[in-house]
Amino acid sequence: MTFHPTLKKIPNFTVLSRIVRKRNLAVWLVGGFLRDSLLGVDKFLSDFDFCVAKDTTSLAREFAKQIKAKCIVLDEEQESLRVIFKKNNRLYTYDFSRLRGKDLKEDLSLRDFSINTLALSLNQKSPKLLDYYRAQEDLKRGWLRVVKRRVLADDPLRIIRAFSLSANYSFKIQPKTLLAMAASKKLIKKVSPERLSEELFKIFLSADSYQAVKLMDKLKIIDEVLPVITKTRGVRQGGYHHLDVWKHSLETLRQFELLYNRRLAKDNDSFNYLNQEVIYNRRRFQVIKLACLLHDIGKPSAKKRLKKKTIFHTHEKIGSELIDKLAERLRLSSREIEVLKKLIFWHLRPGYLADQSPPTRRAIYRFFRDTKEDGVAVIILSLSDWRATRGPLTDFYKRRKHEKIMLELIKAYFSENKRKPLVKLADGHMIMNRFKLKPSPLVGKLLRKINEEQALGKISTPKEALSLAKEIIENLPTRGRKDLSEPGSEKGGG
Repeated sequence: MTFHPTLKKIPNFTVLSRIVRKRNLAVWLVGGFLRDSLLGVDKFLSDFDFCVAKDTTSLAREFAKQIKAKCIVLDEEQESLRVIFKKNNRLYTYDFSRLRGKDLKEDLSLRDFSINTLALSLNQKSPKLLDYYRAQEDLKRGWLRVVKRRVLADDPLRIIRAFSLSANYSFKIQPKTLLAMAASKKLIKKVSPERLSEELFKIFLSADSYQAVKLMDKLKIIDEVLPVITKTRGVRQGGYHHLDVWKHSLETLRQFELLYNRRLAKDNDSFNYLNQEVIYNRRRFQVIKLACLLHDIGKPSAKKRLKKKTIFHTHEKIGSELIDKLAERLRLSSREIEVLKKLIFWHLRPGYLADQSPPTRRAIYRFFRDTKEDGVAVIILSLSDWRATRGPLTDFYKRRKHEKIMLELIKAYFSENKRKPLVKLADGHMIMNRFKLKPSPLVGKLLRKINEEQALGKISTPKEALSLAKEIIENLPTRGRKDLSEPGSEKGGG
C-alpha cells in the first residue's frame, strides 16, 4: 500500500524527505496523520509526527532552517522537538521524537492506542505502510484499545484522549481498555492543566460529546477533571426537577447538543455566533458545553429547606465565584473565565424575562447591556436548562412560552446587531465639564441612563442627553451633589 498522494498533503514534505535521504537517516511518519488519511477524514490536517532513530535534534533544526520555521525543544532529555511553520495564516507543526526502545516496533507499542501505531518510512522511494499492532483492523471496526496497559501510566492524559477520540471519531473503547482507564484515573492529577484543558475541549468539539461525558461519569473519571462537580452528585432538588443536580447538569448538556444540532446550527446567525472563537482555537459552543456541566455547582452550598420546600437562593452567584478555582485546574484564559462566570451568574435571568410575558423593551435592553455579546449564549444555556427540567411541578405551557420568547430575543439580537450603531450623544468629559463633576460612579450612571433612553428612542440629540443628565442630578439629595462636585464649583452653579 503506497501513500504518495497522501504525503503530498504535508507542506514541505519534499524538503524533509530530501534531507532524510541525503543523510541516510531512519525516519518514520507516525500517528494521527496516517490514521486520518486511512479514515478519509475530510479536515484540515496540520499536525505531523515523526519518529527518528538518531540525530533527532540536528534533523529538526536543519529542516526548520530550510523552510524558515521556528524550532523549539519540547523535552531535552527525551530529545523531542517541534517545528512550527506558518503558511496562509495557518500553523503547521512537525514533531520529531527520538526512537524509544530497541527498534521501531517497540517504540510503536508505547504509543497511546493501536490506531496510532501506523508508520511510514521516509527514506524509501516507495514506502509501505507498517502495521505491527492491527491498527487498520481496529480502524475498520471503530475500536479503541491500548497495546500495553503501561501507556496510561506513562502519560495519564491518554485516559482523557480516549474519550476525545471516541467522541470525534465515533470509536468504541475496548472493555479491557476501559477497565485499565478506570483503574488509572487517579493519575490524571499529574497531568498539566494546559494539556488537560486542551483534551477536554476536544471532547466538546464533538456533535455528541454528551455520550463521552456520560461514560466519563459512569467511570467517575469526570470528577478527576472537574473536581467541583463531585459535591453536586446526589443533591436532590425541588418538585420542578426530576434529577439530582449533577444528573440535571448532564441532561442540560444533552439538551444543548440537541438544540444546537436540530435548530441552531441550521440558522446562519446562530451558527456563526456559536462558532466564534472565544480564544484561539476554542469556540463559543465549547465553552457553553462546559457551562452546562457547571451552571448549578453553587447549589450544594446554597441548598436550604424553607417551609417544606427546597430552595437554592443565590446559587448562581456562589457558582460563578467557584469558577476561579476551576480556572486554576484547567488553566483557563481570562476571557474564558469571564464568559463562564457570566453564563453561570445570569443563567436564571432569561426565565425572569419570560415571566413578564412579554418582557418590556427596557428589560430586554438592560439584559443585553449587562450580558453584552454573551447574552445570546446565556439565553441558549437557559433554554437547555429549562429543557432538562421535567419534575412533577413543571408547567409545560410556561415552558413553551419561555422558549418562544427566548428564541424571539435571539432573533431580535441578531437583527439589532446588523443595524448601524447609534451615534454617541454624550461622553464622560462632556458630562463632567457641563455639570462641574469630578470622576465618580455618578458619571457612569448618567452615561448608562443616556444610552438606555437613546436605545429606547426616548432621546436623540446631545441637548436632550444633557437635559436628562441635569434632571437626574437635580433629583439627587443636596449632600450627594456637593460630594460629587469639583472643589470650588459650588458657587456659580450651572
